Amino acid sequence: MKTIKRLSSLAFMGLLGLTTFSCLNTDDNDNIYTTDGFFVGTKIEVNMDSIQPVGKQTNVHVTFTTNNSCENFATFRELKESNDSVKNIGAYGTLTSGNNCIKETKSVTKTYKFTPKRTGKNTIRVWAGKDVVDPTKDIYIEKILDIKETK
Repeated sequence: MKTIKRLSSLAFMGLLGLTTFSCLNTDDNDNIYTTDGFFVGTKIEVNMDSIQPVGKQTNVHVTFTTNNSCENFATFRELKESNDSVKNIGAYGTLTSGNNCIKETKSVTKTYKFTPKRTGKNTIRVWAGKDVVDPTKDIYIEKILDIKETK
């Protein structure tokens, strides 16, 4: 009798499992998240009255362009050749591939939180694409901030 109860329970669990898997939505299998890379920066804005001294955070508003509805901002990434007085950054995003993407160019602004490490002139450079003449060279837009000492 115990064996029949166990087999009945096992059969019920198997049937339940099959019906659950058959009800899963598989229509979105074409939407695969992949890394997209860097968006083209178009503008850097900083309210000069809000520039903070060394060691304190300053909000830098970076505007960049997306090309379709499936591109999404992920984070800012520091790029090569950055140092304490020059920050090279890029707006990094992801791309959802699939049939639901609408081709549209949008201007997006996000806040980069900059914490300077030294006083004086600090340059923030945002990646703005590749050089048309020499595609091995990167193009940047930049903003120079005058950082004061902490009082």
